Amino acid sequence: MHKYSAFSYKSGNSLFHKMPAWLKILLIPALNIVVFNLHPLVSVFFVILQFIIACCLRFSIREQLSDLKPVIFYAALLYLIGFCSDVCSTFFDNANQQVFLSIIKSSGIKIFTDSSIALQLVKLFAVMQSASIVFKTSTSLEIRDGVGVIESFVRKVLHLKKKNTLTNTISLFVCFIPLVYKIWNQSKLVWKARGGKKGLRMYLKLLPVLLSVGMKNAWNSARALTIRDN
Repeated sequence: MHKYSAFSYKSGNSLFHKMPAWLKILLIPALNIVVFNLHPLVSVFFVILQFIIACCLRFSIREQLSDLKPVIFYAALLYLIGFCSDVCSTFFDNANQQVFLSIIKSSGIKIFTDSSIALQLVKLFAVMQSASIVFKTSTSLEIRDGVGVIESFVRKVLHLKKKNTLTNTISLFVCFIPLVYKIWNQSKLVWKARGGKKGLRMYLKLLPVLLSVGMKNAWNSARALTIRDN
């Protein structure tokens, strides 16, 4: 009955597992900034490199694709918008085309060309791969301690109070990402165990469960950290 949960920790003895969490927390955003600002070929290189690293860490193809699902859905949405734009430009006259484009722009949706979509998606794939490697090689406690080390250093440099006040909040926010995936996978397992089928009805039933259970887990985690610190 066990099913892989996206962005969840996977035990191992690799160099990435042994690397301090604070170093990974600082290194990954820096690499992502590089990816978004340099030539698109750099993004392609990072995607290939991180895929090789993930395979060396014994992360299966299925596990890697599970972590990339948000980007895949986003890609489908972008290409769907592009398809609708092409249909409108083909069957509508100029006046109706302008009305359609103004509605799209006013809704905050950016219209991409096919090539720009591909470049943006490659960069997003690289970013999601980096986040996946961090979460898979770091436990929630390691991430919290890593955030604490960074905050303590910043407070020391700025001559602020030594007591960390943001560590718990930031670590809870970061660690809530794999928790959401875990709750969702558990809910789907229960749904299927009771004979439910995948479809619109499943999402309508399980999304409120995801929200309520997620809020309860977040509250319990926050209370546990508060009691521990006191």
